Amino acid sequence: MTWVRGLTIACAALAAAGAADARPFTLASPAFKDGEPLPLRFTQTGTQPSGALKPGELSAAVSPPLAWSDPPPGTKAFVLLLRDHVDIMMWAVVNIPGDARALPEAIPNGNHSAKLPAGAFHKSYRSNGWLGPFAGRTPAGRRTYFWTLYPLDAPLAVPEDATYAEIMAAMQGHLTGEKAVMVTPCCDGSR
Repeated sequence: MTWVRGLTIACAALAAAGAADARPFTLASPAFKDGEPLPLRFTQTGTQPSGALKPGELSAAVSPPLAWSDPPPGTKAFVLLLRDHVDIMMWAVVNIPGDARALPEAIPNGNHSAKLPAGAFHKSYRSNGWLGPFAGRTPAGRRTYFWTLYPLDAPLAVPEDATYAEIMAAMQGHLTGEKAVMVTPCCDGSR
């Protein structure tokens, strides 16, 4: 019995050492840091701080480059969601392959771009691509945007026109671990 107890203690020590060596799942951008203002080129107005687009106007914004590391074991796909402080989905990139570790800058609108990872699609709250956050201020001050990367055990079975609620519902029970989050106020130059 003593050897069983010794083996149990040794296994527990190895497991604890492995857990201590595990790195956290992180999301970052080379274009801005977590907690820093989003550069204007990624906003709806491109380079000018102003209000939202008028109906029919096209965004001058480009999507930012993003990178992540150390996803949880068993991750087969990712969903990236950008939402604002009132929970409006500003952008979603759905079904990013589990072996991907980055999204490039300036992914064109439409879901057949060579810049999108194979099998992925992207959408905003009113188009099939990046519009960018609003550069204007709210009565309370700057808007805040939450970038969340969800690690999943399988790609989602949702249509390309899925709503925020449908994407969130489809992810239930499929997370492989903690999500990675960045928070940015908007926007540099809109103070």
